[in-house]
Amino acid sequence: MTHRNEWIIIGISGVTCGGKTTLANKLTEILTPVYVFHQDKYFYPDDSPKHIPCDGLAHNNYDVLSALDMHSMHEDIMATLKGDLKAHQSSIGRRPEQMEIKGKKFLIVEGFTVLNFKPIMELCDFRYYFILEYGECLSRRVYRLYDPPDIDGYFDTCVWPEHLRYRAEIEKDSRVVLLDGTRPDAFDVVLNDLRNAGATHV
Repeated sequence: MTHRNEWIIIGISGVTCGGKTTLANKLTEILTPVYVFHQDKYFYPDDSPKHIPCDGLAHNNYDVLSALDMHSMHEDIMATLKGDLKAHQSSIGRRPEQMEIKGKKFLIVEGFTVLNFKPIMELCDFRYYFILEYGECLSRRVYRLYDPPDIDGYFDTCVWPEHLRYRAEIEKDSRVVLLDGTRPDAFDVVLNDLRNAGATHV
């Protein structure tokens, strides 16, 4: 039996280079106690038969849910909710500026398609999805280093089309708050939501 009522679960998803990890990191600095799951840690190995190739490219498509072991991620989340803490605990000592909700722990789930995986989507109390326009996203992506690295054509063949497909799914769900990745106030939006839910300074 989980202790689900002891947790506040925050899902942060959306476009590549949109600000997901930055937001998650800022939240881990101010919330207490807080535990974090990063979806990127659940990619199958590069040589896994689970991967599917990009059309016309000698490269795996890493921008689809099937490129990740989402069932293991969900199992680890559920184990954490039961008290077998598999997430990274980011708040060790309390600081005056931190926030808490009495009797609750925070769990942050972050990744480009975490909210497109229904079992995780349904667990979340708060759901946020970053969006960017094509040009802004591409200009940010070229400065990122990936392993394996992007090859010519990968963004237009896989990254952007897959994002649009997953974004279309998300936009049908009114529970999800869309965040403009070019605006600096995403952290303030989430913090305000948490305050309204009962968070206080410790």
